Amino acid sequence: MNFDYNEEQQLLADSVRRYLGKSYDFEARKRIVAGEGWSAEAWSQLAQLGLMGLPMGAEHGGFGGGAVDLMGVMEAFGDALVVEPYVAHVLAARLIERGGSSAQQGALLPSVVEGRAKLAVAHAEKGARFALDAVQVRSAKGRLTGEKGAVIGAPIADRLVVSARNEAVRRCDGADREGAGRDPVQRPNGERRAIVVGEKHRSGCGAALAHDAVERAL
Repeated sequence: MNFDYNEEQQLLADSVRRYLGKSYDFEARKRIVAGEGWSAEAWSQLAQLGLMGLPMGAEHGGFGGGAVDLMGVMEAFGDALVVEPYVAHVLAARLIERGGSSAQQGALLPSVVEGRAKLAVAHAEKGARFALDAVQVRSAKGRLTGEKGAVIGAPIADRLVVSARNEAVRRCDGADREGAGRDPVQRPNGERRAIVVGEKHRSGCGAALAHDAVERAL
């Protein structure tokens, strides 16, 4: 597999580095971490650079980029110690793209590409020990019950993609900002996470994501 960047990939990575070097220096980052833990202005600028739509399909307004396209972007993010939860957002969007219904995709993905919607994935649970199929949260009659731990990006997300079981089958449901309780925590590196608790909270999406798509993405 060739991991060398082509001209377009290198140009994008250089553009991201220039923006971060100009507007996201260490002092700016310190102000972000001391405040809400993310910058709406930075998020908007990243969207304008096309990063929110980079991994999304053209049918949803994206650019259809893959892992190599993202590598240069993530290298730039790492150098600047970016705290905005971009990876969590992209993973949630990809779950919707690969497993969501046409209605879900049409309702959510255009706003994701434009940077208006912020998403996060709530999957890990206590005692899971990194086993991807260790899911105890339940989904029944449009409601979620259980707890997810260390959900990256949850404090700022408009919607969560939540893995849950329904009659012993794992699925993913959507929960809006009011759909589950969130207890935010900040790690030493400035990253914001949250413990998400669903005590029979109503799911924000009527239909679950496709089980096989969830398995592949996770």
